[in-house]
Amino acid sequence: MSNMDLSISAIHGYVWICGNGGRYYDGLDGVVSRVGVQMTRKTQLGKNRITEITRQEIIDLTVIDYNYPSTDDKIPFFWSGRLEEPTFLSRLYKVSELETRDSRYNDAFGDIYQHRVNNRDWEDDWVFYDSRFNVKNESDENFLRFLCEMFHPAVRNEKSNWECVLGQINKLLRIDGYELYEKSNLSNRAVYGWRVANDQNVVIKNQVENLMQKTDSAYIKSQFAMMNDAIEKNPYEAIGKAKELLETYCKTILENKGVSVGEDWDVPRLTREACSVLKLTPNDIDNTVKASETIKRLLGNLSHISQSMAELRNSYGSGHGKDAKFKGLSPRHARLAVGVSVTAVHFLLETFEEKHC
Repeated sequence: MSNMDLSISAIHGYVWICGNGGRYYDGLDGVVSRVGVQMTRKTQLGKNRITEITRQEIIDLTVIDYNYPSTDDKIPFFWSGRLEEPTFLSRLYKVSELETRDSRYNDAFGDIYQHRVNNRDWEDDWVFYDSRFNVKNESDENFLRFLCEMFHPAVRNEKSNWECVLGQINKLLRIDGYELYEKSNLSNRAVYGWRVANDQNVVIKNQVENLMQKTDSAYIKSQFAMMNDAIEKNPYEAIGKAKELLETYCKTILENKGVSVGEDWDVPRLTREACSVLKLTPNDIDNTVKASETIKRLLGNLSHISQSMAELRNSYGSGHGKDAKFKGLSPRHARLAVGVSVTAVHFLLETFEEKHC
């Protein structure tokens, strides 16, 4: 490299090192890519948020059959989906302009096709470590763009349970502060982008953890796990579980108070009865209490919450049969239902504990 004229510049937090022939260098591994490549390897000045551990676990999900949690069934998933690998990579990179690793071919497209389509004598995860792409060590932005492309409607195999893998990848990404989300629609199919994950659900997560610590019931803990797991990949199932959670805790409170629960009691009735035994109805609030009217309205809304949960579950939840044209709500609606249910349950349980300590 001493004989080359190098131009070094810092742009948007990255080091770009351009040498003779219009090629990029990172100063460590030599040539990375030619000018014009849409996704170019860059060395960050700042630290990537997606850790090596997260990246490796995501890579494993794309080359190793995924075990579905509730059934332990093997679900095949592969990073290039239904496309041949050089075709998939050409959606992100100008593969025909990248250098070949096989002297029989003029460019990367040729050697990839030979070794992954004709012979398949490279490892399935080769692309994550090949220095021409080096996806594993890419910037967060390019790593996430690669993941989004895996789930593009033109790429993903709709006959596979790709939603399960997407949900698992999002669980891993959120630990490091990112998530994949439905940004648009193409031919009535979701197109995914990436974004910085916000912390809107931190309170809910803390409440769930607190509730799980308060119960010894393996059944209730399993319900929490299934509800949380379903939010991304099966929103209408999560909505059904959210309603069942409220139902279960209201019954538990009533039984602990010695109230005989009627078989025909629906969720709104269970909630009203639980609020009654805990003296949480608007009529239980003394009019002399400061902001009594506000408190009464808030408590009155508890019964409205249960009614709305029941209606939502009937319309979109997992408790009723659906026709072939049924389309469930999105994960954001499921998060709303789960958040409302968890918060209401947490409030009822804390009230119960406070009155019995």
